[in-house]
Parts: sequence; C-alpha cells; structure tokens
Amino acid sequence: MYHDEERIVPYDGAVEIPKEIQKIRDPIIFNLTKRELCFVSMGIIFAAASLWVLFRWIGVRNSAFVIFPVLIATPFLLFAFIRPMGLNLEDWLTIWMSNNIKSAPVRKLFAQNEYEKALELAKAYEEKISADRRGIGWMRKTKMEKGKKTMKTEKAKSKKSAYKVRM
Repeated sequence: MYHDEERIVPYDGAVEIPKEIQKIRDPIIFNLTKRELCFVSMGIIFAAASLWVLFRWIGVRNSAFVIFPVLIATPFLLFAFIRPMGLNLEDWLTIWMSNNIKSAPVRKLFAQNEYEKALELAKAYEEKISADRRGIGWMRKTKMEKGKKTMKTEKAKSKKSAYKVRM
C-alpha cells in the first residue's frame, strides 16, 4: 500500500500536444478562426466608427483622410494574422515583455578581496613615489646636482689651474 503512493507523480498541469494537432485550424466563416474573426470584426468596427466621426462630426470631405481608419484597424489585423514563432501575437508580446522589459537588468559582480585591495594600494604608492622622483623630487635633485656641478667645476678649475702651474 505504501509502495504505490511513492510511485504517484503529482500532476503539474503540463500536457504535451503533438505538433500535428497544434497546426489544425478550425475556421468558422471566410476561413477565419474564432480568434481571427474577433480581431478582424473589431478592426472593421473601429475603422467604420473613426470614418463616421471623420466625415459626419468633423466634416472632412477629402478622401485622403481615409488613411486614419486604416491606421486604426491595422493593429487589430496584425493581432489577427501575425504569428511569430508559431505563437499568437499577444502571447509572443507577453513573453517578449516579460523577458526584455519586466525582468531585472543584468547585474555584474565586482568582487575584490583584501589581497587585491592591498596590491592596488601598493601600486598606487609606487606610482606616487615614481611620480615624485620624476616630478618635484627630480627637479630638486637636478638643482642640487647643478649646484654640485658648479662647485665641482670651480674646484676643477682651481685644480686645473694649479695643475697647469705645476706642469
């Protein structure tokens, strides 16, 4: 009795449907399914209503304004007939929005341990020292060296002169 209960797999609600059955259409009228017929009829109703508002209430008498009812009916026709990746457009848009808009942005992990922090501090200190040697410290040394050189050249001149006298 207990062994049979362990073998029972809970039902998760997913049923695999063969692909041949998924492609079957059940047209109602004009070779349109119920879903397509609903979207097409809504598009026609909204286009006719916008045409009536344009010509009756606004008083437009130019036929160029027929483009507005067409633009109003276009989204309904797209939802009726466009099937990206075999899905209805509203299903595909829901999945696309959940993946691209609603989901959290990609977070980049920046991990740094104590050794890396100490290494960065040591490099910064070495760069500072080398900059001091190249910068202000170097200028001080050159001034001191110039002062030493002038002292050396005076001593050398005095020695040379003394040497010349001796020769």
